[in-house]
Amino acid sequence: MSGFYVLNVPEFASLIEAALKSGRCTVHELKGHYRFVEFEREIEIRRSDTRMNEAVWYGCLTGGLDGKITHFDGERLNLVATNEPVLGISTQDAR
Repeated sequence: MSGFYVLNVPEFASLIEAALKSGRCTVHELKGHYRFVEFEREIEIRRSDTRMNEAVWYGCLTGGLDGKITHFDGERLNLVATNEPVLGISTQDAR
């Protein structure tokens, strides 16, 4: 299981929407102040799909990442799963 944590604030809500639009992830229920966006192989998110300005965009992974960044610039974020266990999320919490 791989994924990234998104702080549950309005500035990052469109990141979750864009991730869901990709059709390659599952967004878990809120835990604390974060949502966990899980993906199995890889995911690409385009900044234009998030409507984020660059300052917020570059902070989108500050909640944490269980995976590998293969590309991250002002326009595109590509992540690849490492499929290592994720701390704090069990498979029973997943659905």
